[in-house]
Amino acid sequence: MNNEIELKNQIIEIMQQESDLLDVILSQQSVVHKSVSKRNWENIESVMSNLQDLSDKFVELESKRVLLCNQINIFQDPELSPVIRNVRTKLNKSKVENRVLNEYISTTRKFLQGIFDEVIPQRRNVLYSKNGNVIKPELSSVVLNQFI
Repeated sequence: MNNEIELKNQIIEIMQQESDLLDVILSQQSVVHKSVSKRNWENIESVMSNLQDLSDKFVELESKRVLLCNQINIFQDPELSPVIRNVRTKLNKSKVENRVLNEYISTTRKFLQGIFDEVIPQRRNVLYSKNGNVIKPELSSVVLNQFI
């Protein structure tokens, strides 16, 4: 019984750390979104590096939590339920932020690719890699004349 209480406390502590870490991750995701919108590329690089470190820490905490949760059924424990709900809510917010950013980047990329396809003629030959996959042609250099 005492061991079970100690186990619950460890799980709650780890999940609190995950929750705090998710707060920082969510704020960093917001910074990334704003930086992409403002095209502040230097800031994006530093924030993305920071996000990777935070993500690694979260994965480490999550692996500890999973090991502890294998010893107890956390979903039927009323003491753990609010903490689980809190972490799940923040994880869902993070997933939505990622999805929104990915859609924004994908839409912008498609738009720009459409412009480049119209403006810059690409070679018509299909190139294949060593593995037989189709290689998309890269953009070629363009020289623009300027009239004053």
